[in-house]
Amino acid sequence: MAIENILLAAVSVFALALTLIAVVAFRRTRDGHLVFLAAAFGVFFLKGLLLTIFLFTPTIDLRQAFLLSGALDLVILALFYGFTLRR
Repeated sequence: MAIENILLAAVSVFALALTLIAVVAFRRTRDGHLVFLAAAFGVFFLKGLLLTIFLFTPTIDLRQAFLLSGALDLVILALFYGFTLRR
């Protein structure tokens, strides 16, 4: 098994765990900013899941994978920025 598969799996599991922790924190505190945090970690998990699928699907064009990865990175950064905003 290649190291990139192991690292991608570890990142995905960690992102899923952080998503669940953020959701639990939101349910306890009802702080709306935690929704941004949970969504950012959720998109990060989705990105890892999609990249895993792309690794095992040889018919996917590499340019499309990079385009999707970059777009998801922008969404993640925007959600993290939304989390840091305070009124």
